[in-house]
This record gives sequence, structure tokens and C-alpha cells, in this order.
Amino acid sequence: MEFNAQLAGARESFDNAGNRGWWEKNPMLYDWNKVHGVPALDSEYFEKIDRIFGEGHRLLNNPGWPEGDILERFIPYREVAGKDVLEIGCGAGLVASHLARNGARLVAVDITANAIGITRERFRQKGLRGAIMQMEGERLALRDSSFDFVVSWGVIHHSGDMAAIIREIHRVLRPGGRAYIMVYNRKSLRYQVYCRFWLGVVRMKLLKKSLEEIAGSITDGFIARHLTKEEFRELAAPFTRIDFSFSDESLSTSAYLAGRFHKLLKPFPGVMAAIERSLARRWGWYMEVKATK
Repeated sequence: MEFNAQLAGARESFDNAGNRGWWEKNPMLYDWNKVHGVPALDSEYFEKIDRIFGEGHRLLNNPGWPEGDILERFIPYREVAGKDVLEIGCGAGLVASHLARNGARLVAVDITANAIGITRERFRQKGLRGAIMQMEGERLALRDSSFDFVVSWGVIHHSGDMAAIIREIHRVLRPGGRAYIMVYNRKSLRYQVYCRFWLGVVRMKLLKKSLEEIAGSITDGFIARHLTKEEFRELAAPFTRIDFSFSDESLSTSAYLAGRFHKLLKPFPGVMAAIERSLARRWGWYMEVKATK
């Protein structure tokens, strides 16, 4: 119970208003460098930011992008038609729109009004249906046992009370229902090699910061946790079954491992892609969890 005890101690002083404020100012548009300028929220802008996310996940989860659905090798789109599906942390609405277009009876929630407005505009433009509501994942105003699926990609590790969100996910799922969740992997090459060695030792950041602080400094969010499989199992103890897989963004895992020297592989794209896939499946930054109630 040590990990749960650590979380309990952390949330005593955690202010979720600060978390909400950070995401209101920095909505998850993936255009962190403002390459596409001020968000226009028209179809052209949505296509541009979707391309950033889609191209980034071609390595394992979207090898055929832009064909198919986003994260199609992880999220069970073929099973959602006519089912009650909840997405926690809809951001700009990309995953939500793909769930809706596959026939899900969708409820999408987010902590910020900004994300809700963006997602509603996306749905309006595409003629999609779904209940899109501002709501904290730690306190879902939703009935017990009311969903067949819950989806949450890269969200709950940013929350004020991750254990509470997982309890809420379990509560709103029907018996036999499944949750598809991504959290950051503490045993990833990004955390254990890039942050610890290249940033911590070579660039000497460990002299002034903890490893978790170093990892947080290159990660978005007001707070960002990294977990091991054992820690997630502890949080998700009420679930009857938990399955793990791992992935990462294209052309990143070799950079975590080799630092600036990964550029030596660029003249060999086929070899590089094979190395990337192999590394990501075992030590990717994204820990993908399928939890069955």
C-alpha cells in the first residue's frame, strides 16, 4: 500500500484549481510550438492538429495513418457501436469524434471549459452526436454501472487524485465492462535513460532536481506522474483483470537511448523503424492498460 499512501499524502495539499487553470491556458492541441498559429477551430485547423497526433502514433498504434481511426490498435472501435462509452479527458475531441463516428453512445468529459468548447465545435462541424460536459474525473456525476467502456488516453496521470479517478472508472463501468487507459511509464527509456542519464548525469540536472522533477520539466501538465505496472495494479486492485502493452511516438525511443547520437541512424530509415518498434513495445513511454471490471 506504499504507493497509495504516497498519493494520499500528496492530495492533501493538492489544489485541483491549479490543475484546471493550467489546462485552461494550455488546451491539448498538440501544437506546442504554435506552428499553426492562433487556434482557428475550423475544419482546416482540426485537420492540422489531428495530423500532429496521428503522425506521432504511426509507429505502433496508427501504422496506416491517415486511414482508419486514431489509436486504432488500442481502442476497440469495432465493439463500441450501440454501446455506452465514457471518455475522461476529451481535450480537443479527436478520440471522442472517432468513438462517436463508430456509433458509440458517447459521454465525453473534461476538467476545463476550454476543452469542452473545442470538442463541441468539432462535433458541430462534423455533425456528430455526444454528451460533452465539463466534469472532474475524481467526482463523476454519472450513475453506477452505466457504461460498457471507458477510454482515457494520457489524462489521469495529470489529475489531482489519480486513485479517486480509477475508483470512479470502476464504479461507472458495468460488470464485465472495460477501461482503456494510458499513463506514463516509469520504466520507459525516456524516464530511466534520457531523463536519468542524458539530462540528469550528462547535463548535471540531478545536482539541482529530483528525477521526477526532471521528467516533469519536459512533460506537459501542471502535474505529471510516471507509474510502474506494479503501482498501477495497486491502484486498480478492484478490477478483475489488467492487461498491459506499451507504445511510443515515432522516432523517439532511439533518441531516449542514444541521445544526440541517434541521428547516425537517420540514413537507414527501415532499420531505424524496426529498432523503434522493438524498443517501444518493451520500454515505451506510454503504458497502455486494459482493465476489466
